[in-house]
Amino acid sequence: MMSMIKRVVLLLVAVLVVASSGSAGAEDSKRLKGEFVWTHRDNSGTLEAVFTPTGEATWNVDFHFSFRGDDHTYSGTAEGSLSEGALKGTVQNEDKARTFTFTGSFEGGAFSGTHAEIVDGKAQQTGTLTLGG
Repeated sequence: MMSMIKRVVLLLVAVLVVASSGSAGAEDSKRLKGEFVWTHRDNSGTLEAVFTPTGEATWNVDFHFSFRGDDHTYSGTAEGSLSEGALKGTVQNEDKARTFTFTGSFEGGAFSGTHAEIVDGKAQQTGTLTLGG
């Protein structure tokens, strides 16, 4: 009987730890707004990026934007600084059929960088992006 009680208590503690760590990450998320330029299709638009910490200078990232009238969220990971210095990452579209990389740096609280699509294992430059507070 005591073994069953210990298991239930351990399970409850584990659930509480997972739940509290999940909500802490959401509270620590950083939301940045900016613009993307898609050079191959002569298109640009507003961009919102949500960075959720996963460790020291590592992030989950969601890019929210509209392209030719359709709303999109590309999700992935990033590493680097969100205040000063280099930042790079990889995201995929909603059905994970397309992969994009981004790279650039923050200077004075503003990010400026480029994005590229990975096609046949090679990065093909697709445009630029900017982000700020």
